[in-house]
Amino acid sequence: MKSLRLKLDSLSAGFRTRTVLENVSMEIFYGELLAIVGPNGAGKTTLLRTIAGIAQPLAGSVELDGHSVASFEPRERARRIAYLRQGTDAPWPYSVRELVFQGRFPHRGWFGRGEEADRMAVERALERAGLAGYEDRLITELSGGELQRAMIARALAQEPAVLLLDEPVSSLDVRHQAKALDIVRDLADEGMAVVASLHDLNLAGLYADRIAVLSEGRLFALGTPKEVLREDLIREAFLAEISIADHPELIGTPLVLHPAPKRRKDR
Repeated sequence: MKSLRLKLDSLSAGFRTRTVLENVSMEIFYGELLAIVGPNGAGKTTLLRTIAGIAQPLAGSVELDGHSVASFEPRERARRIAYLRQGTDAPWPYSVRELVFQGRFPHRGWFGRGEEADRMAVERALERAGLAGYEDRLITELSGGELQRAMIARALAQEPAVLLLDEPVSSLDVRHQAKALDIVRDLADEGMAVVASLHDLNLAGLYADRIAVLSEGRLFALGTPKEVLREDLIREAFLAEISIADHPELIGTPLVLHPAPKRRKDR
């Protein structure tokens, strides 16, 4: 039995003038990777921001270890939950070490002097993100995949119990997608609760323990990849004429196949 980390109870989320998600209830466990999928505009980012405590629920609650996330002071919340927003940029020429050290803010404040514990946390984060040896590189000189791993390392330097990632691989090539998601998968296997929104259903099926499908303003489905990546369910949620095949190497892992373009069907 896995330990409960996050509990969403009848959660409604959105904006003052518009509700994006209604009545979402689920439990997210310590030691699992939960993928959030859904059509564009389904509320994936809204859900993650609400879990992170950045946006307040319109109704219902988000609890972490039995305590309302809304009750935490910002720095306390950041010590428990790390949120990596969608997209990465490098506006300032920080070194990789300086960027990752920003993740220690919840523990020491912006102007607190770094202690040995902070330096060790940064070194561990760099190592886990596969960036040992990159410490003195400027982030403006990194590739997109390297920069994304540096952002993950910054989140890890917070030493959170929960890691939330919004489309962490959407702008990466196949090789760097695998590198980033291998890191995320390892973190879940080491005991962290990890929630990641993903556009690619096949990546969700390969890496996640469970998949939550958002559609039409609600939690449309929740289960293992085999339970969720079904032809009827995905067609209804995404309004797309997909088909499902078996992965050639991983028994029991479904593959989502896009429909053939009409011009190719007509040949």
